[in-house]
Amino acid sequence: MIRRLVLIAALLPLAACVATKQDVEELRLDMTAQRAHQDSLFRALISRTEAMLDSLSDQNVRLRGDFANRLLAIDRQLVQIQELSGQNQAQLAGLRQQIEQSATEARRAQEAAAAAARDNGGDEGGAEEGGDPQELYDAALGALRRGSVSTARSGFEELLRANPQHRLAPDAQYNIGQSYEQGREPANAITAYARVVELYPTSPRAAAALLRMGRLELGRGNRTQARTHFNAVVSRYARSTEAGEARTELQRMGSR
Repeated sequence: MIRRLVLIAALLPLAACVATKQDVEELRLDMTAQRAHQDSLFRALISRTEAMLDSLSDQNVRLRGDFANRLLAIDRQLVQIQELSGQNQAQLAGLRQQIEQSATEARRAQEAAAAAARDNGGDEGGAEEGGDPQELYDAALGALRRGSVSTARSGFEELLRANPQHRLAPDAQYNIGQSYEQGREPANAITAYARVVELYPTSPRAAAALLRMGRLELGRGNRTQARTHFNAVVSRYARSTEAGEARTELQRMGSR
């Protein structure tokens, strides 16, 4: 009997140690699960925000007034989301509410501007009706870099509609081609690049657009068209960086 008591007394600390290790492991697993859940919420929030931006574009292509400023604000808030990815769910939920409120206000401002334009008999109101061109361009470029090609394209198109001769117009038209490339629409991309050459032949973007046209045609198996575009770069923009790249492409193609 005494031996049994001694044995039980010796085993009690060991059992306590085992229980402690088990508790630690359960706590670690619980923390890992919570982290995974938080990361899932964060990814869903990013996806929802980008979808919201695209939805705004699809509802009305003609961006107006301070819509560009709203896009910039939402863009900055997306950066804040990325910075807060390690913080708690309550903070993320509050930030999501702010983004949704900003998007709602932007949509209302857009609809109000469109209604005012209709009431004025379609008067476009001058070159500044689309807001500051630089801000609109920056917002569209930010959307393009995020992969929101529809939103980006709408922003560039609005800039061109309101300010077709602005210094950023060639860049905007070129980036419309870029948006189609990202969306894997080579035919539309070629058409957009051709507009750069047609409308802004003296812009540095014209040579870049011709080079992109040649490479897209080459990728589609249209070697004759590709050669035509590469030769146009060399002959029309001989001093450009793209001319050297076009010569390289022509050498690779050879006489075939």
